[in-house]
Amino acid sequence: PLAENQWCIQAAENTRRLRDAVQKAMDDARVDALVYPTWAFPPRLIGDLNTPHGNNSPRLSPPTGFPAITVPMGFVHGTLPVGLQVFGRAWSEPTLIKIVYAYEQATRHRRPPASTPPLP
Repeated sequence: PLAENQWCIQAAENTRRLRDAVQKAMDDARVDALVYPTWAFPPRLIGDLNTPHGNNSPRLSPPTGFPAITVPMGFVHGTLPVGLQVFGRAWSEPTLIKIVYAYEQATRHRRPPASTPPLP
């Protein structure tokens, strides 16, 4: 019955409204991409229940369906890798790839794992 699927219809409408709002905000700001940390906080140490555990920062891509790419942006606490997410408009994957490629080439933050042998 339709009443049982009302939540699905409402969720689809909410998704459409979010997509439209994000697209309008990017249009108004005249930007091709948004850049933000992949995670707001580094993970807690095992057994640490007092440090804020953070949240999942990539909240725009999944609900909008717009593309996003995460790349290495450095390290915290010496060896803990952290990421940078670049989020774009619908069908903007070529632009996002250019942005993250330029960033990776300029920063060279990626470190292969010590347990992985170099490629030939």
